Amino acid sequence: MKRLNGWIVCLTFAVGLACTFAVAADDIDIAIVGGTSFGHPPDFGKGLVEVERTFTVSTAVGESPPIYQIRYNDQSFYYVQMHGVENKPEGEADGWHFVRTWVALYDLGVKFVFGGATSGGIDPKYEIGDMVVADDFIIIGSHRPQNVLRAAKISRPGIFPNFAAPFSEDLRKLLIEIATAKYPGEVYEKGVMVQDDPGRFETPAEIRMMRVMGGDHVSHNVVTETIYARQLGIHFAALNSISNPAVGVRPFKYEDMQNGVQQIAEYAVPIVLEAVTRIDEIRGSIDADAIEEAYEGTYTKPAND
Repeated sequence: MKRLNGWIVCLTFAVGLACTFAVAADDIDIAIVGGTSFGHPPDFGKGLVEVERTFTVSTAVGESPPIYQIRYNDQSFYYVQMHGVENKPEGEADGWHFVRTWVALYDLGVKFVFGGATSGGIDPKYEIGDMVVADDFIIIGSHRPQNVLRAAKISRPGIFPNFAAPFSEDLRKLLIEIATAKYPGEVYEKGVMVQDDPGRFETPAEIRMMRVMGGDHVSHNVVTETIYARQLGIHFAALNSISNPAVGVRPFKYEDMQNGVQQIAEYAVPIVLEAVTRIDEIRGSIDADAIEEAYEGTYTKPAND
């Protein structure tokens, strides 16, 4: 069921006219939240997709970033550029653009989201250009809101988000199948993604610590999205990639990362677009209990007592 009652949305048409009016519910429940795996954000799907409209959503925590309604092979979906940072207010504390992005997707009725980011390879076996479909994560020292429900004052009574498998296993399998068939490089079917506070590269000592903790690759945004998706009951998986060895693993240059991102995006975008078109193949078999379980009563007072 769509959660659009009483909504006002700003639409921006290709001719540059801006209008504001109430939204009618539609059937789009798939989105891609862009990251560096998909290259230069405004060029996402260039030559492959058609942008049908661009709009923003008024959420309980402010105006959403621009949301692009895109069509690919007769399948419409939503796309958000670069983790929702596109219209982030200057000077705003880090993290709230993530909250607005995911609350907007939740309010739109989105149930399936694909993401992806480049990362530093902690595991020495990773080479630039390898793809990793992460199956677990570690978060270190994040100053972003850790509970999107509390941050946005969203109530989901009787729902307990289950992090036993943080990423959607169904969407992960879909990405793995497509990537293995389409990508000429290495595709790793598992990996523990480490996220720490963004803004700088880690030190060699920090990378050694992450390796001891069980981390395979390190990045700065996808884990936040994984947490918010799970708390909101949205199925999420990420097509991550290796743009550089983590600091201290092997020497690398900035140019190596730039070249790696272009190579990765050339393949990552078609992979994730195909995944969008194949959601209907698995929609009926996806287990909702895999991401959240229902309960009665409260933590300290079960309903039956």
